[in-house]
Amino acid sequence: MLAVVATAYAQGGGQRGGQRPDPKVQAKTQADTWQEKFGLSDEQHTKVYELLISSSEKRQEKMQAMRSGGQPDRTAMQKMMSDFQEEQDKELKKIFSADQWTAYETWKKENPPRQGRGGGQK
Repeated sequence: MLAVVATAYAQGGGQRGGQRPDPKVQAKTQADTWQEKFGLSDEQHTKVYELLISSSEKRQEKMQAMRSGGQPDRTAMQKMMSDFQEEQDKELKKIFSADQWTAYETWKKENPPRQGRGGGQK
């Protein structure tokens, strides 16, 4: 999901003032990108889109809960994000073909998340 956020910011979708880009817009952008890069079918595209929205909603709920107790522990938040990414990847692997999964893994290595760099800016 971090890739989604980075993609949204890179494409000018990031907003200032603490507002988050619309998760549905982010999911559509990411699903469209992956469809083009990895050759997803329309059915796979739909499943990826729905997974990305679901993941985003769950992550936002968890982050909100962590923030409600005051300043969240950065280490705990990083662990939570890593766990969400791992779970999302498990689900993506079920959707992608073997060749698409290999291409995705390569793409992830070439496009690491841009955490802690001012909202995805270099």
